[in-house]
Order: sequence, then structure tokens, then C-alpha cells
Amino acid sequence: MALLKTLRSAQYPLVAEFTFSFNDTMVDINGATQDFGAGAIRSNIDLRAIPLPPNAVVVGGDLTVETAFVGPTAATLSIGDSGAATRYGSAIDLKTAARTSLPLTGFRGNGEDVQLRFNSTVAVATAGRATVRVQYIITGRANEAVIA
Repeated sequence: MALLKTLRSAQYPLVAEFTFSFNDTMVDINGATQDFGAGAIRSNIDLRAIPLPPNAVVVGGDLTVETAFVGPTAATLSIGDSGAATRYGSAIDLKTAARTSLPLTGFRGNGEDVQLRFNSTVAVATAGRATVRVQYIITGRANEAVIA
């Protein structure tokens, strides 16, 4: 049994953001170059977007669709990691300009990257832009001494 002492430190949350447009390209988790719907209809395209360190806990975040995706009948984005493709969001609509908060799961990772799963149907995209923001802390980290 450990003798615990009053906490005397605190840390700043870290924020990472990843912005993409319909005609941007990126290498997927299988090594193939993909776009976000401008070149072809896309199904289950998995992309590593934001690396997180071991012991990271997501404490906030959102997906903000700044310019709605135009063209496809449906365009969605799921946000997760290698352990769960929808840990932070499932099939979020990209065809409507809006902000969607990410659910807080309390999951403490082992260094899994935040991954995006992009899907579009019927037609290629001719417009669209969105940003994923992830706010996280790292368990055991301290930036400030806090004296009561």
C-alpha cells in the first residue's frame, strides 16, 4: 500500500488540429495515396491524422466542418484509433457546415494515433473543408507547481 500525498502540480492540456479539404491527398494506413473525395467515391479510407503519446487521455475536441462537402450524396467521417475506429465519433456528416463535439471516453492510450475514416457515396466532391481538434493531457505530466 502506498502513502499518498496531496497533489502539488498541474499540467496544461495540449491541442492538436488537423485540417483537410476535399482535394487534399494523404497516404492511408495501407500506404496508398488517397484524396478526400475529389478524385473518386471513397469507402472506409483510414488515415493517421494526429499522433498521440503513450498515456494520453483525450479531454476535449471537435470536428468543425467549415465548408460543407458538395457533390457526394453522403460524406461522413468517423474519428477513432487503431483499437476502435469510432472511439471519438461515428459517421459524422460532412455535408453540413457545423461543429460536432467529440465524446469523452476516459480512454488512456498506449500511443495510438487518432485516425480518420472517410466515406463518400455516389459522386465525387467539388468542395469541402473540415478541421479535427483533439485536446489531451498526458498522465503523470506536470507543468506547474501548485502550492495551496
